[in-house]
Amino acid sequence: MAKIIAVIGSPGSGKTTVALKLAQELYCATTNGAVIYLNPSLKIPAMGLLFPNYTPDSIFSLGTMFDKTDIFEEDVLNHLITVKAMQNFGCLGYKTGENKYSYAELTPDKVDALFNVLKTMAGYVFVDCTDEENDLISKFALREANEIVMVISPDLKSMVYLASNEMEFGTKAESALRILNVTENDLYSPIDDVRGVAKNIGYVLPYSKQIRGQHLDGLLYERAKDKKYRRELEKIIKKIM
Repeated sequence: MAKIIAVIGSPGSGKTTVALKLAQELYCATTNGAVIYLNPSLKIPAMGLLFPNYTPDSIFSLGTMFDKTDIFEEDVLNHLITVKAMQNFGCLGYKTGENKYSYAELTPDKVDALFNVLKTMAGYVFVDCTDEENDLISKFALREANEIVMVISPDLKSMVYLASNEMEFGTKAESALRILNVTENDLYSPIDDVRGVAKNIGYVLPYSKQIRGQHLDGLLYERAKDKKYRRELEKIIKKIM
């Protein structure tokens, strides 16, 4: 039975990068089945963002799977976007150009069916949660999560977002693993100030020039190579496992 890891955070906090890098690092650390990264956003469809160098015929959409009457393991396998170097790792999400009008409105029974399949075919499912109003996948993940990871960036916007939205994430968010994600190489980044305001920050992901390069080159689907960055990822993964 898969563990569900729900990742939350403010827009611009680097939540998607952190969720993906955690999923990749856990894949490399576990022998307990497959690892799946799931991004349900229809405002910013993630598959085009994460796999910009892939050909169109190798990018698949959650929407076409949800159009089916029933969802089986074969359907999930056919919609996973995979990476050659990671045979039991895959990503699910929407394609560039899609939006909330591209498919019929998602229903709770389809979400239940998806997670019933994911729980049997994977060891871990990382859900990159959104605060989009009709995002039933994120709502399910937050309700059923075995672990919640909260990504915080060292800026005022992130502080305001968390202060205004933390209750929306549910009571489980109170015990979330809190990560301060340094996204800019700024000597004056108020890291200590943020740690003083945001309670119980357990981990600090340092700024990584290599991760920044992956963003620019469209290679986020590759594993992090920055040793300092990965050491912090490994600490978080040990806690999740």
